[in-house]
Amino acid sequence: MPLDAGLRTLPFGIGYFLASFASATIMQRLGPRALTLGFAIQVLGFGTVILAVTGAWAGYLAIGLVVAGVGFGIVMPSVIKAVIGGVDRRHAGLASGIVISTFQIGAALGVATIGGIFFSILGTGKQLGAYSHAFGVALGCNVALLALGGVLSLWLPRQNQRL
Repeated sequence: MPLDAGLRTLPFGIGYFLASFASATIMQRLGPRALTLGFAIQVLGFGTVILAVTGAWAGYLAIGLVVAGVGFGIVMPSVIKAVIGGVDRRHAGLASGIVISTFQIGAALGVATIGGIFFSILGTGKQLGAYSHAFGVALGCNVALLALGGVLSLWLPRQNQRL
């Protein structure tokens, strides 16, 4: 069972891995709009995952995960660049530590919050349909937050694009 779960989520990792190679070029060309692009791609990918899991687009799960992984592969380095890009070089180590700590705190809060939503929606449901519905709602909350992040990223100022 754990091997099956890992193999089913492998397309996300593949998308992330491949996008990581292109992220520096994307950031050089688009500047802070690379972050907006990454968020939009994740919204598209995870939206597809929701439709696949809830049955509307059965069979598109792997495609949705690859697309979401590509978006994540663009967002992660773009966030780091957006935060650390304007920091004086002598404070880069401190800023980097703060960014990584913030990621970890955000991940823990996200798991707790979205997990709470999932289990609240699931209730006492034991059927596959109940799990699919709860997963779709919880992932929908993530998609809404990603869309909000994409909108907010439009206000990031352009800065010197040193990589």
